[in-house]
Amino acid sequence: MRNKALYRNIQRLLPTFEAAARRESFTLGGEEVGLSQSAVSKQMSELESRLGHPLFVRAHKQISLTPAGDRLFKAYSLAASQLIDALEDLIQEHSRQQIVLSTSTANGAFMLLPRLAELRECFPGREIFLVTWDPQGIEPTGQFDLALTFGKPDFPGLETRPLFADILTPVCSPEFLEKNGPLRQVSDLLKCELLYMQAQHPSWIGWRQWLREFSLDLPKIHQPMGFNNYYNTIQACLAGQGVALGWLRQLGNMLESRRLVTPLPEYMQTEDQYQLAWPSDRTPGFPIQPFEEWLARQYGGAIPGFPLPATKPKV
Repeated sequence: MRNKALYRNIQRLLPTFEAAARRESFTLGGEEVGLSQSAVSKQMSELESRLGHPLFVRAHKQISLTPAGDRLFKAYSLAASQLIDALEDLIQEHSRQQIVLSTSTANGAFMLLPRLAELRECFPGREIFLVTWDPQGIEPTGQFDLALTFGKPDFPGLETRPLFADILTPVCSPEFLEKNGPLRQVSDLLKCELLYMQAQHPSWIGWRQWLREFSLDLPKIHQPMGFNNYYNTIQACLAGQGVALGWLRQLGNMLESRRLVTPLPEYMQTEDQYQLAWPSDRTPGFPIQPFEEWLARQYGGAIPGFPLPATKPKV
């Protein structure tokens, strides 16, 4: 407690010290901080007494710094410069009206980044700061303004707005299909390298669950290749390493460009939906409707070749 009080008393004197040292004058330094020459001289004597070092060489109408004073001045100037930088950043962030948008790695890579110009149009005049968190896409400390997530968020204190479900069906690269195809029925998948993401959340659907929708089980000896996130799973799929479960809302851009293809007509619709979420104690200071409408228009419509509602074909 004694040291804290000592440091607080020293800190009180530092702005006056900096002004006097920079102006090389107790009089001019005092004018900056609103003190008389005698008051500045008194404070500097107090500061020297508390530090146990002389800080100024006092001559007739002139002062200069001692080595100890020069050391303190440089340290204080560096700290003040860092403080000014932080203040400028905060002021600029406020003036830019930054929006922190949180989502998963896959949502960011496959849904938002390919259409970044359209995304920015949803928030005119705002700076978008995109952060990604897996598995659900919600920055865990709550330092975000809006989140795009899949499944109802596990985190408390959030308001949510459901958007649309997704459709799951096998996807692969055209090169893989040409080399290993054709795939005529679901059971043909069991002859392929199946790429999967290790489930990190109950809303995630893997190969076992998907195949059981069509009365099939993975053989016990089958060892599919696994990844800890969906982005890497799809990168392996694009590289022709196997078949992945395709979340078609996410992968629409790759399907349109034929970088990925859907070799089978069988699919299942998810029970969970994509959601918009935001902290319930902090109402967004911007309209979210343009972003919601863009998502619905771009990703929530019908997917060619996969009419709803889903039915289980015979295998």
